[in-house]
Amino acid sequence: MLIAIPAFRLSSKVSIDKGRAWSVIDEMIFLALNRQPLSIAHLARDANLPRQLIVASIARLMRFRLIELSVRSDGALFRASAYGQEIVTAGRPLPFFPTRETRRVSCVIERATGGFFPTAQVRIGSEHALRSDPDPDIRLIMVEGGGPSMSHEANLARLSQVAARGWEEQLAYIDGRTASLHSEFMLVRVVDGVPRNLPDNASATLRDIVDEAIARPLGTTQVQIGYGGPSAEPDPTPVTHVCEFDPADLVIGGSAQLECFKTLLETACSRVIIHSTFLDHNRFRALFTEIRAACLRGVSFDLLWGADNLDEEETHNTAEAVEIAKIVREDRDLARRFRVHMRSTRSHAKLLLADTQDGGWIAAVGSCNWLSSPFRAVELTAVLRDSRVVADVTTALQRLVGRRGLSDDIATEMAIVTRELRRHEPREGNAQITLLLGESHDEMMRLATGDAEARVLVGCHRLGSTARPGVVLQAEAAVERANIDVTLLYTRSSGPLKNRHARKLAEEAADNGVRLIKAGEIPLHGKFVAWDDDDLIVTSLNWASAASDVDFPQGDIGVHLHSPGIAATATHALETIFPEIAVSAEAV
Repeated sequence: MLIAIPAFRLSSKVSIDKGRAWSVIDEMIFLALNRQPLSIAHLARDANLPRQLIVASIARLMRFRLIELSVRSDGALFRASAYGQEIVTAGRPLPFFPTRETRRVSCVIERATGGFFPTAQVRIGSEHALRSDPDPDIRLIMVEGGGPSMSHEANLARLSQVAARGWEEQLAYIDGRTASLHSEFMLVRVVDGVPRNLPDNASATLRDIVDEAIARPLGTTQVQIGYGGPSAEPDPTPVTHVCEFDPADLVIGGSAQLECFKTLLETACSRVIIHSTFLDHNRFRALFTEIRAACLRGVSFDLLWGADNLDEEETHNTAEAVEIAKIVREDRDLARRFRVHMRSTRSHAKLLLADTQDGGWIAAVGSCNWLSSPFRAVELTAVLRDSRVVADVTTALQRLVGRRGLSDDIATEMAIVTRELRRHEPREGNAQITLLLGESHDEMMRLATGDAEARVLVGCHRLGSTARPGVVLQAEAAVERANIDVTLLYTRSSGPLKNRHARKLAEEAADNGVRLIKAGEIPLHGKFVAWDDDDLIVTSLNWASAASDVDFPQGDIGVHLHSPGIAATATHALETIFPEIAVSAEAV
C-alpha cells in the first residue's frame, strides 16, 4: 500500500552564520563589570562559579574589547571598556562576528496538518511518478477546508529551522534567485499494515490520518479529510511599546518633509528603503544630488511604489518607474546601488527605512509620497527610533513585499533585520507608540471619538463617500456624548462626492456640532487624528475617503503616539498653518 499526502517542496540556497553565541554567564559577568571593577576572585565568589569558567569568559570578553584590565595598588581588576559601556548604554546586543557558509536547503510541507520535514527524511514524488508507481493499492489523501500558511514569513521560519544546526548557527540570507516551490506528494509506504517511512517527529494528528487511510477497505483510492493543522497566521494585534519619543521627530509641513528626507539620507550608514505610493521622475531628478551623494558613501537603495490597481494610474506610475530607472542606469554610481522595482505593491503606505552607524534602524511613517511630492502641501511624518517600534515597521514591510514568496530579497532582508532589532534591550521612555495596520485604524477612530474629553481634530486630503460613516457619524456621537469640539479638515472632495455634496455634508454636520473645514490656499495632504493633548495618529489612510482593506492590512500603515503634549504640539503647529481652525474653535 502507498499513501500519498499532498505536499509542497520548498528549496533554496541559503547563507548560514556560524559562531559561538554569548552565554548567559558571559553577559552576567559583563554587566557586573560594567557596574564596578572586580577581580576574578570576586566574580567567582559572587557568582558561585568555578574560577576556570570566569577566566575563560573574561578572556573572550577581552578579545572583543568589551572589558579591560585595570592595575591598581590593591591588585588587578577588570572593568567594562568605553566600547563596552557604549553597548550597555545603547541597549545593543553583544557583538557577533560569525563565519558564513552557503548551503542548499530543502524541506517538505505536508498539507494535511502543516507539518514540515527536511527533504532527506521523507520520500516525495510528483503526480506523474505517482501514476507510474507499480503499487496496486495507492490511496490519495484529499485535504479540504484550508491548508498551511505559505507566506514568506512562514516559509522563512521553516527554512531557518531546517538550515540551522544548533544554537551556534542562524540563517543570514536566502538567495531568492534559487528559491523554488513545487506541489508534490509525500509518499508513505505501508507494509503489513505498518507505515515504514513516516518521519519520527511526525505529529500525532498526521499519524492518525495515515492510520485512518490504512484502515479503509480494499479498493479505496481517495481519503477525504479536513485540514488538521494550524490556520494561516493572523495578522498580529497592535502592540504598544513604552519608549522615548522626541517631539522634534514629529515632522509637520511641506518643506520640513524635504529636510527630513535629506537628513535621513545623510545619516544612513549603508541602506535605505523607500516606499512611495506614487512616483514622479521629475521629483527624482530634483533629489538626485542627495541620492547620488548617499550612493557615493556606499548606501544602497530600494525604491518601492504602491499605486492602486486602476489601469490608468498604475500605467502612469509604471512609466514613471521606467523613467527613473533610465536616470539610474545613466549614472554609473547610482546604477550599482539604486534599484527601482517595477511592480506595484498595491499599498498606500508611505515609508522610509534607513540604517544607522551604530547598527540600528530608523523608520519614517506618515503621509508623504517621498518620490512624487513637490513638498508644498502640509504633510505629517513620525520618525521612529526605538528598535522595537522599528521592528514592527520592518515586519510590516516584510509582509507587504513578501507576497511573492522567498524570491523577494527585501522581505528576507527585513525578516533578518527584525530578528536583530528585537534583540536590542528595551528602553523605557515618556511615550507609548503603537504601529497601526488595516482595521486598527477604524478601532483607533472609535477610541478617539469615544474617549476624547475636550477636542478631536481629524485631517485628511480627500473628502469622499466614506466621510459620513468613517468620521462624521462618530464625530457627531462624540459631540452628543461630551459636547466636545470636533473638526474635520480636508483639501478636496473626491470620487462621487462633488463640491455641492461636500457643502451639504458640512451644513448637516454643523447642525450636529461637527465642523467640516476645507483647507484654503495651502493644501493639506497629511492624514492624522489628534485628540485632547496627548494622543496623535499619523498615517497614510485617508480617513474621509477610503476604508481599510481587511484582506490587506499593510495597505495603509500609521502610528499612534501617546506622549505628554504631543497632540497639543501638533494642533498648535497646524493652527499656525491653518488659522481657520483656531478661529472656528474660538467661535464655538
